[in-house]
Amino acid sequence: MNDPLPGFRAKHGLADPTASHWHLRLGPATLRLPNFAWRQAAIDAHDLHHVMTGYPLTMRGEIQLAAWEWGAGRYPDWRATAFCAPLIVMGVMLMPRRTWSAFRRGRTCQSLYPPKAPPRPAPPTIKAVAVEARAKER
Repeated sequence: MNDPLPGFRAKHGLADPTASHWHLRLGPATLRLPNFAWRQAAIDAHDLHHVMTGYPLTMRGEIQLAAWEWGAGRYPDWRATAFCAPLIVMGVMLMPRRTWSAFRRGRTCQSLYPPKAPPRPAPPTIKAVAVEARAKER
């Protein structure tokens, strides 16, 4: 099976996903942003989500994809959530029907992001440790 990412990235002029920086186009302006490790880990799946959903690489498409990913399962890192949440808020204000539709569509799908790690069990209480120690003494 062919990997669609190289063609997708070439078509849209996207840089190497492991580069130290990436460029965010906002209308006529382009911002050079650091490519943090969490973003590097998420970008392949994010770009494949564009391919799978058909949401374009425009502000409107990024808003819709953020809403879709929120519904389908977002990347399990608080920084990714903090990055996407403002896009969804903007979408709710500027294009509520499209944003809601993308979220609902995501709820019927599974994202390619890894699932959240299960919560760690709570550490034992002092009382439980004391009871266990007494039991071992017997």
